[in-house]
Amino acid sequence: MKENIENEELTIYDKCFSDAESRFDVWQRLLPFYKEIINTDEENIIIVSHGDTLSVFNVMWLELYVKNLNKIDLYRISGGVSFLSQTTHGKRIIKRLSDTSFLTY
Repeated sequence: MKENIENEELTIYDKCFSDAESRFDVWQRLLPFYKEIINTDEENIIIVSHGDTLSVFNVMWLELYVKNLNKIDLYRISGGVSFLSQTTHGKRIIKRLSDTSFLTY
Protein backbone atom coordinates (compact mmCIF):
# COMPACT_ATOMS: atom_id res chain seq x y z
CA MET A 1 0.00 0.00 0.00
CA LYS A 2 2.72 2.48 1.00
CA GLU A 3 4.37 2.25 -2.43
CA ASN A 4 1.09 3.07 -4.23
CA ILE A 5 -0.34 5.96 -2.16
CA GLU A 6 -1.72 8.66 -4.45
CA ASN A 7 -2.09 11.44 -1.86
CA GLU A 8 -0.77 12.04 1.62
CA GLU A 9 -3.42 12.19 4.34
CA LEU A 10 -2.80 15.50 6.09
CA THR A 11 -6.37 16.25 7.20
CA ILE A 12 -9.48 14.25 7.95
CA TYR A 13 -10.79 15.10 4.49
CA ASP A 14 -7.81 13.76 2.52
CA LYS A 15 -7.92 10.38 0.78
CA CYS A 16 -4.76 8.40 0.14
CA PHE A 17 -6.46 6.84 -2.91
CA SER A 18 -9.05 8.46 -5.18
CA ASP A 19 -11.61 5.72 -4.48
CA ALA A 20 -10.89 5.46 -0.73
CA GLU A 21 -12.71 6.93 2.25
CA SER A 22 -11.32 9.90 4.13
CA ARG A 23 -11.24 9.72 7.92
CA PHE A 24 -14.20 12.11 7.88
CA ASP A 25 -16.07 9.65 5.64
CA VAL A 26 -15.29 6.87 8.13
CA TRP A 27 -16.54 9.09 10.96
CA GLN A 28 -19.84 9.69 9.13
CA ARG A 29 -20.28 5.99 8.32
CA LEU A 30 -19.43 4.93 11.88
CA LEU A 31 -21.64 7.48 13.66
CA PRO A 32 -24.94 5.51 13.46
CA PHE A 33 -23.20 2.38 14.76
CA TYR A 34 -21.59 4.38 17.58
CA LYS A 35 -24.99 5.81 18.57
CA GLU A 36 -26.48 2.31 18.57
CA ILE A 37 -23.69 1.09 20.87
CA ILE A 38 -24.11 4.05 23.22
CA ASN A 39 -27.87 3.55 23.47
CA THR A 40 -27.88 -0.20 24.10
CA ASP A 41 -28.53 -1.83 27.44
CA GLU A 42 -25.97 -4.55 26.71
CA GLU A 43 -23.25 -4.70 29.32
CA ASN A 44 -20.50 -6.25 27.18
CA ILE A 45 -19.96 -5.61 23.48
CA ILE A 46 -17.16 -6.90 21.28
CA ILE A 47 -16.22 -4.83 18.24
CA VAL A 48 -13.87 -6.19 15.58
CA SER A 49 -12.60 -3.83 12.90
CA HIS A 50 -9.63 -2.39 11.07
CA GLY A 51 -7.23 -0.29 13.13
CA ASP A 52 -7.96 3.08 11.56
CA THR A 53 -11.72 2.64 12.04
CA LEU A 54 -11.10 1.67 15.66
CA SER A 55 -8.99 4.78 16.10
CA VAL A 56 -11.93 6.87 14.89
CA PHE A 57 -14.25 4.93 17.22
CA ASN A 58 -11.96 5.63 20.18
CA VAL A 59 -12.10 9.37 19.45
CA MET A 60 -15.90 9.12 19.37
CA TRP A 61 -15.85 7.13 22.62
CA LEU A 62 -13.90 9.90 24.33
CA GLU A 63 -16.48 12.38 22.97
CA LEU A 64 -13.86 14.38 21.12
CA TYR A 65 -14.61 16.34 17.96
CA VAL A 66 -13.95 14.79 14.55
CA LYS A 67 -11.41 17.53 13.77
CA ASN A 68 -9.26 16.27 16.65
CA LEU A 69 -8.29 13.47 14.24
CA ASN A 70 -6.19 16.10 12.42
CA LYS A 71 -3.90 16.28 15.45
CA ILE A 72 -4.17 12.93 17.25
CA ASP A 73 -4.21 9.23 16.50
CA LEU A 74 -4.98 6.59 19.08
CA TYR A 75 -2.38 4.08 17.93
CA ARG A 76 -3.34 0.47 17.46
CA ILE A 77 -1.51 -2.79 16.74
CA SER A 78 -2.84 -5.64 14.59
CA GLY A 79 -4.46 -8.16 16.90
CA GLY A 80 -4.52 -5.69 19.78
CA VAL A 81 -7.44 -5.66 22.19
CA SER A 82 -8.77 -2.50 23.82
CA PHE A 83 -10.97 -2.32 26.90
CA LEU A 84 -13.38 0.60 27.07
CA SER A 85 -15.80 1.20 29.89
CA GLN A 86 -18.13 3.79 31.29
CA THR A 87 -18.77 4.51 34.96
CA THR A 88 -22.27 4.76 36.39
CA HIS A 89 -21.75 8.53 36.29
CA GLY A 90 -20.98 8.48 32.56
CA LYS A 91 -17.21 8.92 32.67
CA ARG A 92 -15.64 7.26 29.62
CA ILE A 93 -12.50 5.21 30.21
CA ILE A 94 -10.04 3.41 27.94
CA LYS A 95 -8.50 0.87 30.32
CA ARG A 96 -6.24 -0.74 27.70
CA LEU A 97 -5.50 0.41 24.18
CA SER A 98 -4.44 -2.17 21.60
CA ASP A 99 -3.09 -4.57 24.23
CA THR A 100 -1.19 -7.58 22.83
CA SER A 101 0.04 -9.04 26.12
CA PHE A 102 -2.08 -12.14 25.49
CA LEU A 103 -0.06 -13.03 22.36
CA THR A 104 2.75 -15.54 22.64
CA TYR A 105 5.60 -15.11 20.19
